[in-house]
Amino acid sequence: MIIPVGDMNPRRSTPFINYLFLAANTAIFVWEVMYVRPDPDAYDSYIAARTLRPDRWQDVTTLFTSMFMHGDLLHLAGNMLFLWIAGDNVEDRLGHLPYLFFYLAAGLAGSAAHVLYAMAFAPTMMAVPTLGASGAISGVMGAYLAFFPGSKIKFILWLVIFIRPFTLPSWGAIGFWIGSQVLMARNQMDGIAKGEEMMVAVFAHLGGFAFGFVLALLVRLFGKKPARKAD
Repeated sequence: MIIPVGDMNPRRSTPFINYLFLAANTAIFVWEVMYVRPDPDAYDSYIAARTLRPDRWQDVTTLFTSMFMHGDLLHLAGNMLFLWIAGDNVEDRLGHLPYLFFYLAAGLAGSAAHVLYAMAFAPTMMAVPTLGASGAISGVMGAYLAFFPGSKIKFILWLVIFIRPFTLPSWGAIGFWIGSQVLMARNQMDGIAKGEEMMVAVFAHLGGFAFGFVLALLVRLFGKKPARKAD
């Protein structure tokens, strides 16, 4: 098992907004587990009202509420781990308030990509509820790659009792991840995806990533690098 555990990319400011997103996603999941999921009927109603469905994309509130929902602890932990690693540096580069709007916009871009894919190629997914912060976090990863392509990301290789740390440049680590998403998208479009791969909103990942990467490239090319002291 290969697990990302951090990066070697110092920041100049405290990532208040990233902490806010980490806390909000975690708190909402804990609240769901403690107060909503114990009642199956209440949970079904909650899912119906708060998740994104391509056939009801006009319900704008679900575009935002679905961003802060997760299906299980593993789903939450994986998303929050990547947000923890990459979000602080992207916020440091963009600034606090721009990062807040960037994160939400990346989530919306991911949702839009998923809805368009379902409409054009996957009618069976039109009524399937979609939830998760993956579109927004994919946007953060895209921005991280554009801003810091040579930054080292730390991993551990864990094989039963054998643990070995190692690092990879972000272009290699994130590049491998985006390659796996493209392959998964191709399998879905070709109708050969199986099991859980069929249910992953992979185009939300690709849409969020593309948005974050392109926007960060534009900022890097035409924007000024912020010169600010640590908060």
